[in-house]
Amino acid sequence: MHLSDVKKFIRCEKLYQNSLVSDTNVIPFLNIHIDVCESIKAKLQIENYQVGLPNQTNSDTQDLLQKTNWLFRARFEYNELRVKIPLVHKNQDQLDLYFISYSISENLDESINILFCEYVLQHLGYKIGEIYLLYLNKSYVRNDDLDHDQLWILTDKFTKKNKRIKDYVNDCTINPEQILEKMANISNADIIVERSSKCSGRNRCQYYLNCFPEMEVKQDNSILTLVNSNKKEAMYQSGIKYLKDIDLDKFEGNRIQYCQVMADKNGGLFFDKLALKQWMDRIKFPLAFIDFEWDLYAIPPFKQMKPFDVLLFQYSLHIYDGNKLKHYGYISQGDCREEIARLLVEQIPDDATVLAYNAVGAEKIRLLELARLFPQYSKKLKNIADNIVDMAVVFTSGIVYDIRMRGNFTLKTIENMIDDQHSYNDLQVNDGMKAVIIHRLMQNSTSEQSDIYHQQLSEYCGLDTYSLYKLYIWLKDILNR
Repeated sequence: MHLSDVKKFIRCEKLYQNSLVSDTNVIPFLNIHIDVCESIKAKLQIENYQVGLPNQTNSDTQDLLQKTNWLFRARFEYNELRVKIPLVHKNQDQLDLYFISYSISENLDESINILFCEYVLQHLGYKIGEIYLLYLNKSYVRNDDLDHDQLWILTDKFTKKNKRIKDYVNDCTINPEQILEKMANISNADIIVERSSKCSGRNRCQYYLNCFPEMEVKQDNSILTLVNSNKKEAMYQSGIKYLKDIDLDKFEGNRIQYCQVMADKNGGLFFDKLALKQWMDRIKFPLAFIDFEWDLYAIPPFKQMKPFDVLLFQYSLHIYDGNKLKHYGYISQGDCREEIARLLVEQIPDDATVLAYNAVGAEKIRLLELARLFPQYSKKLKNIADNIVDMAVVFTSGIVYDIRMRGNFTLKTIENMIDDQHSYNDLQVNDGMKAVIIHRLMQNSTSEQSDIYHQQLSEYCGLDTYSLYKLYIWLKDILNR
């Protein structure tokens, strides 16, 4: 087993059991585009080192440590637990340990990794010296070349706890021996699962319905679709199955919930006509429907970027003048920020109402970032940002609700609801994370495969902005009823 299994077990024993049967590949959220070993080597001014390889045994690792004082990706195993330590330094008769966190602050979660690595090493007879943590410097701004010394912060202390990392880990109440013994002996029959925020919070567990199949939403108007409710499950268990039958004593009564209940009472759709009209009155022709795709880089790949900055690689733009709909699309690799800025100010009319979905936390931020980077386009980019109208607000503020949304407010949900001819389900790339992965693959693919990826990305992002256009037409039709 690996440390990832231990972390799953500590979070939830049932999560660990489920992952043994049907675990899925984890898509890396962050783009780590450089050889981190080379970066850390430069930071610590290491000259001679070795790098461990997958499936190496304790004996293999020991042989490497005989050849060098510095070993990256050192692999050890004890009690059927395999660990990989980012960097170890043989310092006389002890090993100093270096852990790497792709974070811009001290990551206390790293203490679990350190605790179990320390456990394995101690039982293999190694004496542990100092323990260090390397994490990313949030203030660092890249120039032409990466400054590896400024990029990383090295510490032997959790300053938030005012404690050395080694002391903090040693004071941890988790007993690795007991955890591993329990993992080895546990069976499904031993696990009693009680529903908690860990199960159904914002990032709902992927095995939630495996554990609680009774919570599956089978009807569009199920009481289980009630958003922001702490009491919907209790109502469901008491026999209240539908939104229209809600128990008013257990009804928080916020605007969106009211909208949901009224939609069920009204046959499936509710809209506040006055509020919708006021929102629509803000929209003036020509209309520009826009959507961006970007990747998130832990380590800045280009000049004027900081750790955890995003890099745009695609946009889709539909321009509608009330009669004709025209499409522009752009996909590129490398540093295409200036080209995107230039094309946007050329293609979006100065007086256009710019429509996007969840724009305040996405497209608007990206536009203002481009404006800061490229003064020659700043005025027009800021004007585009000022003209943005966020289409998500219509739904998230309780102006419109259709029970077919089932408590989901994503553009994909609404697109699949209002149009049965064009669907994200028909696409090879049908969500933002898949788009990111395809773009990463595209950068190292053959010309023929790159063309296929390019087409898949075009179809996905293009459907996003075409969906915004259809959503505008749908809302306009609702208002005219």
